[in-house]
Amino acid sequence: MIWSHFDVAWEEGLSAARGWAAQHGHLLAPLDATFQGAAVGIWLKNARAAARKAAEIKQRRAEGLPVESSAGALTDKRREQLEDLNASWCPS
Repeated sequence: MIWSHFDVAWEEGLSAARGWAAQHGHLLAPLDATFQGAAVGIWLKNARAAARKAAEIKQRRAEGLPVESSAGALTDKRREQLEDLNASWCPS
């Protein structure tokens, strides 16, 4: 039984990212990159956007500013999964 389609999509994307990293030695895939039919380039772009949102939320909280929602922000666990594959997966 699938409890969360978001979690399934994450695991599928992470699997494609693992394959891309194994084949290319990095996670700096171009936007149109695919791995075994999975759009790994777009998936990584979305993960980077989620990481930026998480960083923005963290900064706002540190400054004592309100945060409307953390929906769509990359969790620490997911960030660690990507950093384990390639520490420079999300260039600034």
